[in-house]
Amino acid sequence: MHVPSKRVYREMNSEVASLWFVPANDGTEVAVLLKAPTSSIKALIAGCSLRFTFGINDSYLCTGARVFDMPDAPVSISGVQRELEEHDALQRVLQERRFPIFLFNEMDVCLAWTNADLSVEDASRVFSLIDPISELYNGVFTGDASHALDCFCFSIDNTDMYDSAYQIATVETPVTVEDWRIINAVFIGHQDHHMITIDDEDEGEMFERAIWSSLESVFPLTLYKSPQAQTGEKVREFTDVLTFYDYGSFLIEAKDLSILKAGYGRSQERRTNSVQKQTKKAIRQLIGASRALKRGDAIFDAKGNELIPNRDQPPHCIILITELMHWGDWSEIEALLMDAIKTTGAFFHLIDLREFITLLKGSSGDAKLLDYNLMGRFKHFVETGSIHIRSQIAPSQEGQHEKY
Repeated sequence: MHVPSKRVYREMNSEVASLWFVPANDGTEVAVLLKAPTSSIKALIAGCSLRFTFGINDSYLCTGARVFDMPDAPVSISGVQRELEEHDALQRVLQERRFPIFLFNEMDVCLAWTNADLSVEDASRVFSLIDPISELYNGVFTGDASHALDCFCFSIDNTDMYDSAYQIATVETPVTVEDWRIINAVFIGHQDHHMITIDDEDEGEMFERAIWSSLESVFPLTLYKSPQAQTGEKVREFTDVLTFYDYGSFLIEAKDLSILKAGYGRSQERRTNSVQKQTKKAIRQLIGASRALKRGDAIFDAKGNELIPNRDQPPHCIILITELMHWGDWSEIEALLMDAIKTTGAFFHLIDLREFITLLKGSSGDAKLLDYNLMGRFKHFVETGSIHIRSQIAPSQEGQHEKY
């Protein structure tokens, strides 16, 4: 497993996804780090193809990766490479043509790695594009760097969504990989512990563990996976994850996007339909859970201990999915969420893991701030009627890291 440097980890922590060519083992080796959505990581492990992309605009070097986890809509990850040590590491990658790749998820956790190769011809094509390397830009992210990245994205995916963007010289090269080595990530909390194994076929369970792990530092003493609720004589699962604090409760239904079992060959339309079907089920489940909470039904943890969640305030009912697509018609889902809000009086949210982690990072481990941020996001949903909302952490004094 590769441990990123302080600088790279800071960038990784602030980015949704990105690619880094970095020195490793005190500079004796090089490595490639790829932060990508969980669904893309699972597709890579299952065997989907990976390609690197490179582009030059003036002295700005743009780098990226394309993950072909959907045949008609591959994921594109791109950024501007602005560090001298990364230019040097890329040069070594092109010279040696064999290097390790480490995969990091939305939580900045390394879940798998493998050795990879570039062909002589492909490495030569990339080197011809970026040479002379000594003249590549290094420094802060400027307006010109942002424009270069727009042009790069426009040149790679041909989508006309960037103002004043134009075609630039690019190279795309396939990456040959060995079998992926899986890293078991263990998360230890105050009351429980869970291990995440990215190639486990019980994908729903792994997703629930990831959610639990991401919340443990915010709610160390009141975080429960698969609590039970008693209604009359019947005892059934209350929700996938429950947590609460003095001023509110959070009910989470996790719906994972199956990749290992269903395969990565599904079209964008089929994958979107699958997510929407699961979302409808989660809305129904959370309506029932919020009513049980309001009725005062007894709730127990996995060991049979009764829990005392906050029942005075409307709960946050969160449908947490692996990936929220912008493609397709989501109007029915939006209407169902509005109806659920009206019938229960609870706050309903549809959020993917990327957005959820951003909200947690922006809340700095403070439950009250997470509550506040979710309320602000809820207000925006009610005002716009759209589920397609992306939160962004305000840049620090040290500046932004505009890779995305």
